[in-house]
Amino acid sequence: AAAASKTLTIGTGICLIPQREPLATAKAVASLDLLSGGRVMFGMGAGWNVDEMENHGTAPETRFKLLEERVRAMKALWTEEEAAFHGDFVNFDPVWSYPKPVQKPHPPLYLGGESIHTMRRVVDFCDGWLPRARGGFDMAAGIAQLREVADAAGRDWSTIGVSVFGAKPDAEIFAGYAEAGVDGALIVVPSEPRDDVLRRLDGYADLIE
Repeated sequence: AAAASKTLTIGTGICLIPQREPLATAKAVASLDLLSGGRVMFGMGAGWNVDEMENHGTAPETRFKLLEERVRAMKALWTEEEAAFHGDFVNFDPVWSYPKPVQKPHPPLYLGGESIHTMRRVVDFCDGWLPRARGGFDMAAGIAQLREVADAAGRDWSTIGVSVFGAKPDAEIFAGYAEAGVDGALIVVPSEPRDDVLRRLDGYADLIE
């Protein structure tokens, strides 16, 4: 996708940070940002599948703390010439990590989820919120709640982005998102045969601005 396009933002949705080693993940994200010329949006989450987490060596009850430490460690790898990190779950002495991302200080980090706890984490150590497009969720109310959390923490609202994960490719729905204060949307490309996917992308093209 990075090689075949010039202006599209390429987003992950949703990368499960508690199930990925942070040094390798940071390098992969930075490499993609370099290859795309700075067009990566890094969508992250803590996951929900307990069996899957445990098979990756992650304790479900501490996955959010693990996510935070790994995110902070990756930020250090992206922004510091020699990065070190010492936490409860992530621990490494000074290392070099190349390439560095094109985007400075790093690709925008969007955290998925809709709970108040997710919103607090977004305000604390992320660049944006990535709520899922699902029936019954009031996007405008969610954004208002996120803004309240940001105001209470003293975070400048203009530094927080909002993008919808798994948005239905529909112009009317997109207009409603824009009215609610959403900045963008990640449209999922399904795992289907090539010709089927290309037809879908032709339909998506009219919706992209």
